[in-house]
Amino acid sequence: MRPPPVRHISLAVGILAAVSLFAGGFGCSKEPAAPQTVVKRQVPKPEVKAPAAPAAETPGKKPEHVALYDARGKRDPFVSFIKVDENRKAGVDVMGLPPLQRYDLGELKFVGVIWTKTGARALVEDAEGKGYSVTGGTRIGRAGGVVSRITGKEILVKEEFVGNRGEKIFRESGIQLTTAGGK
Repeated sequence: MRPPPVRHISLAVGILAAVSLFAGGFGCSKEPAAPQTVVKRQVPKPEVKAPAAPAAETPGKKPEHVALYDARGKRDPFVSFIKVDENRKAGVDVMGLPPLQRYDLGELKFVGVIWTKTGARALVEDAEGKGYSVTGGTRIGRAGGVVSRITGKEILVKEEFVGNRGEKIFRESGIQLTTAGGK
């Protein structure tokens, strides 16, 4: 009968482990390495200066160092430099503007149109629910837009902007009529 191959493998592994432990034990040295010699240099001693005797103070008292801080002309480090006052934009006082120029065009709601002999008049409502009558040429919006045309479905507002290179850019925006369903 042949012995199972597992016994041969386990026997071979055991012999291999014993040989490696035996060889590993002889490879290490037991005696410590010799310490490196340390070269000691003498540090030159700093020269001691004789302290000058204070003329007006008492001999036992040390002079105090007073640090003064002058905050004039410096910004407050505890105030955020990102904070922007919402009531002021580009140096213009919002409260001094007419009511229709205090709101962006998106905040205004076009409610209705009245057709007269002189032309169309539009009714615009602000976020607070106050209504204003608008005709062609009326200034409206924060960007200084002017109503250019009133149709039955929208108010067209012409706004002027300054581009990246300093050129004037005109953009025409529209305020859509709000119907009974909300749109």
